Amino acid sequence: MATKRTYAENLALAKVRGGTAKAEKKASAAKQLMLPFWPDGVRRVPNLILRNALFSASKDREFFGPMRLVASLEGHTVKVTERMNQYDLDNLEMLLHLQREQPLGSRVAFTAHGFLKAMKRPTGGSSHAKLHEDLTRLARATVEIRWTNERKSYTGSLVSGFARDEDTGMFVVHFNEDMMRLYEAGSTQIDWEQRQQLGKSNLAKWLQVFYASHDAPYAMKVETLQTLSASGSSIREFRRVLKVALDKLVAVGLLSSWAIEEDLVKVQKLKKLMARG
Repeated sequence: MATKRTYAENLALAKVRGGTAKAEKKASAAKQLMLPFWPDGVRRVPNLILRNALFSASKDREFFGPMRLVASLEGHTVKVTERMNQYDLDNLEMLLHLQREQPLGSRVAFTAHGFLKAMKRPTGGSSHAKLHEDLTRLARATVEIRWTNERKSYTGSLVSGFARDEDTGMFVVHFNEDMMRLYEAGSTQIDWEQRQQLGKSNLAKWLQVFYASHDAPYAMKVETLQTLSASGSSIREFRRVLKVALDKLVAVGLLSSWAIEEDLVKVQKLKKLMARG
């Protein structure tokens, strides 16, 4: 004959089962919050980060303080407390690359030496301190990205936070789980070797990710590209550096050709990488 449980025993058992169910549900959800996996030779970035002036083609950065609207393509709007550049985007791409192997929200650990070496940058002590500043900038900048057609948005930092051990050189970084919303709106694979070949050419790097995020880029006014890239140069100077940058994109194999006709920039892409998803 089975022993009858008391009310207190039944309540305790219900709590255990309820807690187990919640834990299993949470674990299941965590498994689903994985970034789309990509191979080692590319970096995958949300299109909503690549099609605007959030990461500019200028070597300079701008701290706004209060959120300010920056130039973007039709279909989404971007506000930010701080405009960054392509150097910062390189850092973000590498951090997301490290995050892709585990659920969003999990902490990603790496050494400053390993990170800098992977980025082909100097690895001395001063470079460790600079990396700390670079990560601080990504964690400090608040963005508000709204994709208007779907009436959805993401507000927060692109890097939620990080910790540093100065004795070991170890960094631990984590991302907000809601970053997944940006990937769900579409993302692009960026050829990493191609990007490294572009060196310090900020405009070429901005154009690389911009054109990579479009299967068949449409003709666009020179002035529109100047505004979207927030290059900071005069229109005359921009036309000059634009031609140089487009030549670089042909040289590294992203474009097969380009032309500027009646102030419209027309490009043809080489179809060797299925970039979008």
